[in-house]
Amino acid sequence: MIKKISVRWFICFILVASYTVFLGALLFFNLFKHVFDVNLQNQIINTVSYSANTLINGLVTKKDYLTIPEMEIITSWPTHDHRIKNVVYFNGNGSIRYHRNAELIDKSFTEYDRGGYMETYAAYEAMVDKEPKVKMKPDGTMYEIAIPLKLKKDDKIVGVISLDVSREQVQKELKSAMMQYFIGSIAIMFLMGFVLYIFVIKKVVSPIVALTNSIDNISTKTFQFDFTQRSDEVGDLAKSVENFLGKVKQELEEQEELSKNRKHYEQEWWAEVLAAAIPKGSRAIVVDENNNIMHTNFELPLKKEGPIHLLDIFGATQQEVVRIVGQAMETPGKIFRAKTQSGGREFGIKTLQLTSKGGIIRTLIILEPLVTKK
Repeated sequence: MIKKISVRWFICFILVASYTVFLGALLFFNLFKHVFDVNLQNQIINTVSYSANTLINGLVTKKDYLTIPEMEIITSWPTHDHRIKNVVYFNGNGSIRYHRNAELIDKSFTEYDRGGYMETYAAYEAMVDKEPKVKMKPDGTMYEIAIPLKLKKDDKIVGVISLDVSREQVQKELKSAMMQYFIGSIAIMFLMGFVLYIFVIKKVVSPIVALTNSIDNISTKTFQFDFTQRSDEVGDLAKSVENFLGKVKQELEEQEELSKNRKHYEQEWWAEVLAAAIPKGSRAIVVDENNNIMHTNFELPLKKEGPIHLLDIFGATQQEVVRIVGQAMETPGKIFRAKTQSGGREFGIKTLQLTSKGGIIRTLIILEPLVTKK
């Protein structure tokens, strides 16, 4: 039993644990992805915001060309942060102020887009909405993060910084986090499964096995139920089994006592019936389904140990009696009549077999003395 339950437990636990880990993986993957991506975006936006004043001053003072402080800041970003792969610097009118490809400088949004360089419209949306915009590039490996540069006094947009930011580090962090999640989940599931398995074996399976063995060892003679008392559910079940066995034992004892006394009760019943129904001087014999004498209204001349058979009384000389009794047995509920002689006297015989739905069969034989004519 323990082996079967162990196998079933293992299969069920693996299925449930796998399903739980799978759902958890989906949840944590999206959670990690969101957290890592948002963290990356905020870091890039903060990097630009830290130097925003210098860039805004350059845009305001030198509208036509890039100043040295602006150049130093823009060129330092890819150098100090390997995640930044490209920087495009737009003026407030939408023209390109800086691009690593010098031929694109001073190109407008429209010309830049027509040239196939604008993979997303993050820079345009940032300029229109006056809010930082983040767009994922079609291949999914990079973000275009556009940060508007605006004057504090009138909230006017004077420029936009557009950066191509690699998600490689995010993907590595996401992979590492998911690997840690799976390792942790498997370790927790293994530990939890081991603890639960020990609990189930100790608290459920072992008591049930002991209860099964105790039930198998019950003798129908004594109904003795040997099981250590417990205060848990298995103990309650054992008490129910013990109470049931007590009721069965009591009913069997009552049935046995009734069976022992049934013959005596039936003999008393027949004595009353025959005394009321049989005329004085007539003899009556009641036999059971095996033709053994159960009761007579006269004293039998034959004494022997054990049951007395009908043939022990009549023997082979009273063939008429045997014949008429056989007819009564073949046709229950019908009275058959005949005559016979015994001890120099002539008797009339009546036989009737009585049957009940409970399978009780009794045959009544009445011998009535006949008056001899002179």
